[in-house]
Parts: sequence; C-alpha cells; structure tokens
Amino acid sequence: MSRYNILPWNLMNRRFTITRVKYRFPVLIAACILVLPLFLPSQEYNWAQIDEEAFEKTQPTEKIMDVIGIKAGMVVGEVGAGGGRVAVRIARRVGPTGRVFANDITESALAYMRERCIREKIQNMEVVKGTVTDPRFPKGRLDAVYLTFTYRHLAKPVEVLKNAAPSLKPGGVMAVIESKRYNRDPAKNEIIKNAGLAGYRLVRLETFLPEDDIYLFQVEDKTSDSFRM
Repeated sequence: MSRYNILPWNLMNRRFTITRVKYRFPVLIAACILVLPLFLPSQEYNWAQIDEEAFEKTQPTEKIMDVIGIKAGMVVGEVGAGGGRVAVRIARRVGPTGRVFANDITESALAYMRERCIREKIQNMEVVKGTVTDPRFPKGRLDAVYLTFTYRHLAKPVEVLKNAAPSLKPGGVMAVIESKRYNRDPAKNEIIKNAGLAGYRLVRLETFLPEDDIYLFQVEDKTSDSFRM
C-alpha cells in the first residue's frame, strides 16, 4: 500500500479520535464535579482544636457579660453556640439557679457541647438543636439572648431574630456581638435594620472592643419604656 493510500486513513482516524474526545470531555468534567466532594475534607469544624483563648483576647466573655448584664440566676440563650466557648462561661456566671440554652444547627457542635458539659461537669446548660430560621428556645423564659460572631453566618437573620423574640421575658435583652465593619456606615447598618424588621429597637451600642461592637436590643413596645441600662 502506498503512502498516498495510508494518509487519508490516518487523517480520518485522527478526526474520529478528536470528535470522540470532544464529546467525552464534558462528560468527564461532570463526573469530576459529582465525585470530587467525596474526596474533599468535611466542612465541619474540629471544635476541640479551636484556640478559645485567642478569641477571648478580642472577645472577652467576662466584659461582654458585664455589658449584657448577665447575673446569677438568669436564664440565657445563645444562638450559634458552636463549641460552647461563651456558653460555658455564662453557665458558670448564672450558677446553679440559672440556666443556659446553647443553640446550634451543626451536628458536630451539638455533640461537642454535650460531651463538654459532661467533661466540665456543667449541669445548668442545655444543648438545643435549632433550624436555619428558629433557635427553638423555650417561650417567655429567657432574660437574655445573644449571638457572638454568629450573625454573619445566618442565612435568614430577620427570621432568626424574630423567632427568638417570643423566648424573651418582658424587658429581656437581645445582644449581637459582631464585627465593626457592619457599623462603618451607621445609616446602612445591616444589623440594626434587620433587628428593626424583626421587631426590635436598639437601646445601646458599645464600641470599646478592638474588633467587634456589642448591640443591645429590646423587643419593640411602644407602650412601655421599661428597659434601662
């Protein structure tokens, strides 16, 4: 067979190969997208490895509790408690006559906090599994609810704040501890705006922390001015 007979066959074979790769490539990409998550590390935190003392340097729980007004005997709820860094400290302050409801929606956080309560012999803290819109706190029992570095992670902040309101006693405090970036333009402050949509009024804003601000809200009640700090 002459080279003139071989050349057309090679060209045709090459064109067939290119066409076959052309149609297989999108299928390969789709398969990678579907399979890749199986080999990626889990998005769950390893709560035991988080350096809580590093957070305490910029978010000192003792000072934050003083601002909120946490005292012995109070009943307090935390939205997005994570590994329980703040919740366990508040549980110690409210003491045996008080109670803390530590909420989260992440299974690893819930499991870690339950284990932590046993390990650290904390008997006045209850771990609560919530939803993306509802902390599921008991109605009318809480003196205060707070969110520390949690607001930024809320998919539906207005709904969460609104659904937490019925858990507060009359005059109860909703505290949001968040980055100063939210207050760079007070006229566009997202936290204050969404709290207002959820039925709260801002009664105090503390800015003394190096990286965060402390917002104190009360459920709006035009017939009462009972909240004083």
